[in-house]
Amino acid sequence: MSTLTLAQARLAASDLASLGRLISFPPEQWAGNCHGVSLGLLRTGEFGEGRVARGFAKGIIGQHSWIVLGNDVYDQDAVIVDPTILPATTGELEIVVNRARGLSNRPHGTGRIWDRGRPYNHGGETVELAVPLSGEAKVFMSMIGPLDLRGWMQLANAPVQGWPAGEILAAMMATPGLSAAPPIDHVGHVTDLNPKGLYR
Repeated sequence: MSTLTLAQARLAASDLASLGRLISFPPEQWAGNCHGVSLGLLRTGEFGEGRVARGFAKGIIGQHSWIVLGNDVYDQDAVIVDPTILPATTGELEIVVNRARGLSNRPHGTGRIWDRGRPYNHGGETVELAVPLSGEAKVFMSMIGPLDLRGWMQLANAPVQGWPAGEILAAMMATPGLSAAPPIDHVGHVTDLNPKGLYR
């Protein structure tokens, strides 16, 4: 499946009534159902390749979900399709489609890993991953490891940009004793695991 351009995504988003019929959910009822609507629209195939992202957006109280076209929910050049946020310009029901840099949407996990401090071993028993890592991931882990459970928890909850988070979080999910550590949104955003089928 290909990734739509901004123009293609705007065209796909222009007929709310048809999209509502495709997901058996009228657009007038989409408000407050951001994750389900985003996932339903993505699964229609009308918006091409993408992932559902969850995080925050200006004007939304609590968490918010939307579609990011492509495979990188943190790419500021990626196209965002947000079906449940009212556009600031009109306040009328429509699907907001724009580049990420032009919107306030920020997925959970946004930021560079070193922004929050380096994960480290807290003096507990070392926990080894159950699956082998690539060379890049091994080099990264040699900078911070070996880690105990608290250290792995730190790493799992760190911002996911600037390190091989997808590979390492997937390895944590396959490791007994560590699989509960990564936040579900981090796993859904950067791995191919698609936890509970909520992200693609």
